[in-house]
Amino acid sequence: MASVTRQAKHFYEFGSFRLDTAERVLLRDGQPVPLTPKALQTLLVLVESSGRILDKDVLLSRVWPDTFVEEITLAQNISTLRKALGVDQEGRQYIETVPRRGYRFVASVSEWRDEGADLVVAEHSRSSIVIEQQVETLEAAQVAKATSLPAIVQGESRAKMSRRLVAIVACVVVIGLAIAGYFLLSSKPRPAGLGIRSIAVLPFKPLLAEGRDESLELGMADALITKLSNLRQIVVRPTTAMLRYTDAAQDPLAAGREQGVDSLIEGRLQRSGDKIRVTVQLIRVSDGAPLWAGTFDESFTNLFAVQDSISKQATDALLLHISGEEKLRLAKNYTDNIEAYQLYIKGRYFSTKLSAEGNTKAIGYYQQAIEADPKYALAYAGLADSYSFLPQLNGVPASEAYPKEKAAVTKALELDDTLAEAHTSLAGLLTDDPGDRDWAGSEREYKRAIELNPNYPQAHMWYSQYLYAMGRLDEGTVETQRALTLDPLSPLTNLNLGHHLYFSRNYDEAIPQLRNTLEIDPNLRLAHIFLYSTYVQKGMYQEAISELARVYAGSNAEQEARIAADLRRAYATSGEKGFWQKIVALPMPPFDAPFWLGEAYLHLNEKDKAFEWLRKAADEGHPGMVWIKVDPLFDSIRSDPRFPDLLRRFGLPY
Repeated sequence: MASVTRQAKHFYEFGSFRLDTAERVLLRDGQPVPLTPKALQTLLVLVESSGRILDKDVLLSRVWPDTFVEEITLAQNISTLRKALGVDQEGRQYIETVPRRGYRFVASVSEWRDEGADLVVAEHSRSSIVIEQQVETLEAAQVAKATSLPAIVQGESRAKMSRRLVAIVACVVVIGLAIAGYFLLSSKPRPAGLGIRSIAVLPFKPLLAEGRDESLELGMADALITKLSNLRQIVVRPTTAMLRYTDAAQDPLAAGREQGVDSLIEGRLQRSGDKIRVTVQLIRVSDGAPLWAGTFDESFTNLFAVQDSISKQATDALLLHISGEEKLRLAKNYTDNIEAYQLYIKGRYFSTKLSAEGNTKAIGYYQQAIEADPKYALAYAGLADSYSFLPQLNGVPASEAYPKEKAAVTKALELDDTLAEAHTSLAGLLTDDPGDRDWAGSEREYKRAIELNPNYPQAHMWYSQYLYAMGRLDEGTVETQRALTLDPLSPLTNLNLGHHLYFSRNYDEAIPQLRNTLEIDPNLRLAHIFLYSTYVQKGMYQEAISELARVYAGSNAEQEARIAADLRRAYATSGEKGFWQKIVALPMPPFDAPFWLGEAYLHLNEKDKAFEWLRKAADEGHPGMVWIKVDPLFDSIRSDPRFPDLLRRFGLPY
């Protein structure tokens, strides 16, 4: 018998607030309240136990189950929540401190579940499946009746025949009611069908183990991701999140659970000469139930037609109601050149490495893709992004990288002004120009990119960095949380959350967040840099030395050990002063030297030398200067009359 699945939305309400447990967001009068994930988790635990005292140990164990943190971190979260919540109508704080014990949420809380919309969709979706099954059964019964009715009449009593006819009539009635219900429900507006709000498209696997083409396998997934990302009813995990699942032995359901999605698309392909066979299925992650499957046999030159067909049929299977504009975007191909597309995918792959070597390879592949198809706008946008990382990853002066970045992004927009990726690249470009940074124009471009594709995680992630640079930390956190919703395992977005915690002086929470980022990507240089800076702010120099040596040495283990030993020796002999004096003496890359020396002289309280080097860092466009308005490193000189000049040199509004 068919069953109806209810997927409830779970809310807590108190005062003018609503805490949405599914979306992990706090709303005040319908507007999101910016909170870090741990602050939100703290609030959820308190609200769930409203009216009861929660011991500090209980709170710590439920909010940080696998991490040791000090009570001061919990106290900071409570303080953050009190500032965010304010007071109730009676002028009381929502969270009460119980001396020597813990905390209690004192407001009246109502808990409710909104099942209506999802229930309708689930009934609709299930009915269509039941209809198909019952129609097949009825057709089979009709065939059987046509071929063997005389035998049935001869061999059965009238009573048995009557019962059989009653059963057939009942079946027809059930089918008729189901069909009526289907069309009745179809006429009503509805959210994503089958209760599905998020989907992952895994890299395709080979039908046969031999003769793998990993770039083609990833390319098929990327094409579907790009198309489905244009649909606003569902969240689609980006290609960068799927790179970890290229292993042919990967359990798809385990991947879906790790990504926290409702459904996934798994595909297999086999190429033989100029022919290609593709099999695809759409799977519900919660129970592994197949929702749709298809097989496609085509010539390899018709690969894009296969991708179009898969995306359309998957959308139909999800029962999505899409607009005419979304249909056009779903059918859009960014290139018709297979070679160019495969080169672009390789560029995307290496650009996610965020290393000097990876960035160099990415640039090479993007350039080859453009040579194969000079009208490939996406390849120009990717090339622009890689050029923007040249100063940070490859030590190329911004004045040299900027013209290349500008030329690439200008061409991308010339070819396709509706490309969210290109507008995101332009937004970054407008703050990269060493001579004329346009911060207002940059924000307009980020907003335009998000308007074109609200599900593009890089736009939200880069926009959050912009907001941090402007000193708008709370707004930046909202964008970071949105990016994490779209791509929860992204190293850069997790790093962004670490940025926020560091800039907010919440060092005890920044440390585990940055460590978590390094678990996702142990080679992410920026995560080591921010972890080093956090340790310095806490006075944890032994830990800071390990991170700094890693940053300096890169992958050279021998050099890393030597630098760490020298720094530890200097710190053991002369304390913090000895450490910073040793930093000054270390050989540094020319592009990084002004910023690192400026930092060292700030800690040595030699402000004249610090300003001398920081002015040079600003003039050369060192990316570390973008955080000057919020980085704790600069707290000691913000009141200095020379500080506004540093902002002006880097083009930041004062």
